[in-house]
Amino acid sequence: MKTSSFAIAAIILFTTISYLPAYASSHDEKTIASFYIDNVHILDVNTGKIVKNRQLLVRNHKIAAINPAQTPLNEKDFIRHDGMGRYVSPGLIDMHAHAYDTAAFTIALSHGVTHLRLMNGVKDQLQWREQLAEGSMIGSTITVSSPIISGFTNAHMHYPAKTPSDAVNAVIKAKQQGYDVIKAYGNLDAPVLAALLREAKKQKIPVAKHGPHPPADMEWKALAGLQSLEHVEDIFQGPLNYQQDQKKLDETIATLKMLNTPITPTLNIFWQLTEISKQKQLYIDALPKDYISPIIALEEKQNHIKRWLNSPAKMVEHNQKTLIFLQHITRELYQAEIELLVGSDCGVLLSPHGLATHKEMELMQQSGIPTIAVLRAATINAAKALGKGSELGQVAIGYNADLILSAHNPLENLSALVNPDAVVKQGRIFSNAELQQLRQKAIDERSVWQEMKTLLNAGRL
Repeated sequence: MKTSSFAIAAIILFTTISYLPAYASSHDEKTIASFYIDNVHILDVNTGKIVKNRQLLVRNHKIAAINPAQTPLNEKDFIRHDGMGRYVSPGLIDMHAHAYDTAAFTIALSHGVTHLRLMNGVKDQLQWREQLAEGSMIGSTITVSSPIISGFTNAHMHYPAKTPSDAVNAVIKAKQQGYDVIKAYGNLDAPVLAALLREAKKQKIPVAKHGPHPPADMEWKALAGLQSLEHVEDIFQGPLNYQQDQKKLDETIATLKMLNTPITPTLNIFWQLTEISKQKQLYIDALPKDYISPIIALEEKQNHIKRWLNSPAKMVEHNQKTLIFLQHITRELYQAEIELLVGSDCGVLLSPHGLATHKEMELMQQSGIPTIAVLRAATINAAKALGKGSELGQVAIGYNADLILSAHNPLENLSALVNPDAVVKQGRIFSNAELQQLRQKAIDERSVWQEMKTLLNAGRL
């Protein structure tokens, strides 16, 4: 988002909205209690099997025990919930999200996405991170990246780094302010990126890089050990130079394999621009209402959306062919045993929070990746990349009780997870009806004023 387009959006909002509701930081809370869910089948993402007829105990936000169904309990403080043969899966983790108002986290949670990695950090998100972690705000918990550190000098929501010293200072500031990961953009010059990576290692803060390839004059091995590399589209644009060159792809994947760095394909966002270019306004009109915050929606419609709405037939055909090739790249990465992560790029291009995560999983499955591998990319792979492999991503004793209850087996149909029968988060169990109510309440209580304040501070350290 450029400064000029953001300013236009701000002016329009101030001149068309006469009343800006006060920001509400408090949420209705359910009583946190010890409870157990009886008569459920548990998805073990490690083995890819369903463990049938279990009883799952939750205490202090954690999975305290997993017993055979209908095991008698002597502890009277556990509240019983009958799972009625539902399937219990780990909550989903979306590793590439954008969100600038708190409704996004409730919306995501309502679709079983229990953790988000936000990929362009702003200071307000650091406060929201703590509120979500302690349960005073209801929604997906979050990992917050630094503002995008990039080679741009005039881009809103980017922190400029034109020299190595700029990059070093940016990393130090991000670490001091409490960001969880450094977001490095793909247009950083080699000396600048090298300085950023050195300082991040010194500061012991991980790095996620836009684009799974190094800049010119940098060796590939410099990208080893990063938290992740983002966007298969950048493999097509970078090493392959926009050519569907299988030989070059094979060479690139062989090099990526040696890095041992996970890759987040983000197929969803290219799929969405393809659908906009093809269906035009019909696609925009069919998107779920209010899943994207008002200011971002306005800015996107005036800029990125307009571009794809005006796509000629030739561009539509190009987009469709490119999407197929991006899915081919994703399948090749999987077959090379490169660890993949689910990341939807939700919050960009009107891509709806929560639902976009499921679309990303669907597109990965359509690429030829087995269902269990897609589920691992959204659970244990993501948790491991975040350094949370011992607390997130599995239904296992000692892990956080971030859980999805679904009527059908997700191994047989991933769509079973889209609208869960219930979600467990922060020691609370929310029914489908409660999730819908919480989602609508979060949307209704949005504050455009708060969102504008958040965005005006974006790109700053």
